[in-house]
Amino acid sequence: MTNTKNVTISIVVPLFNEAEILSELMRRIEESARSLQIPFEIVAVNDGSSDNTLPRLIEIGRRLPELRIVNLFRNFGHMPALSAGLNLARGEAVVAMDGDLQDPPELIPQFVAKWRAGADIVYGLRTHREESFFQQKATTLFYWLLDKLSERPIPKQAGTFCLMNRTTVDLLNRMPERDRYFAGLRAWVGGTQSFVTYERPRRAAGKSRVGTAGLIRLGRTALFSFSKIPLRYASLFSLLFGFILFAVGLTAVVKRLFTNLAIPGWATTTTLLGMIGFVQSLLWAIMSEYIATIFDEIKGRPLFIVREEIVGGQIVRAENDEMSSSRKRGSDSRFRGNDD
Repeated sequence: MTNTKNVTISIVVPLFNEAEILSELMRRIEESARSLQIPFEIVAVNDGSSDNTLPRLIEIGRRLPELRIVNLFRNFGHMPALSAGLNLARGEAVVAMDGDLQDPPELIPQFVAKWRAGADIVYGLRTHREESFFQQKATTLFYWLLDKLSERPIPKQAGTFCLMNRTTVDLLNRMPERDRYFAGLRAWVGGTQSFVTYERPRRAAGKSRVGTAGLIRLGRTALFSFSKIPLRYASLFSLLFGFILFAVGLTAVVKRLFTNLAIPGWATTTTLLGMIGFVQSLLWAIMSEYIATIFDEIKGRPLFIVREEIVGGQIVRAENDEMSSSRKRGSDSRFRGNDD
């Protein structure tokens, strides 16, 4: 178990090019955390920002001793950056949130209250999203598909924003996946769950760090990492068309042997080839997604690399080495095995 070092609450915030709103973000997080009147830390993960995010973090850290800055070697992406923060968080409970002010820090006291009441995980549940019509419909479709295909329930409209107790965080840190869907892994752990509802505002400044392509990749990861149902449907679909093809072939043989009816060869051949090609294409498309996921998993590369940790404006060598922690996770048989 991670040494908490008298830290009750850790607030993990992945950041990528958020210099424009960073001062307001840290001010609001600090005010919310201090209102709790308990020991806290803010773990800000700089995910290879190309603007002034890191210098401004260092400047804020000189006056805010609770701020720990985790500076990654380069931009690894939102999920790896979040994983880095969770690995380094020392609190008895950990709040995870995005750094674009779409997750209001003012809700943290409500999260803590529900945690103290016995919840293992407290979700921030979005009741409204200020997004374009297309984004809203795409999000609705994604959660509908996820609900239908996932073998375990994953809360709808619950993103990164949440509080998790130390046991949940330790279990997440031990999971060896490289292609990570945080909401799915968090739901897989289970435990006592609670919710805090809120309306998600528009992004305060700049563009979303995820983007359309990133959302598509995230959706692919969510659907194919937490469900074997597409493979099973593909198998049944292939079996169904196999019976149809068998029936068509048997009918053609019967007509040829026992009747004088002429069978247009070109039409039959074209139909059969088309059906076979369609089934094969569908199967290969689904199988390729799973093979791509397996390919990423077996490489075993570090999910992230910490360049340095900065506390109080001073550079500190990070104690957490993701490579060694991966080896430790891999050697712990308690967390191996199929999730069936």
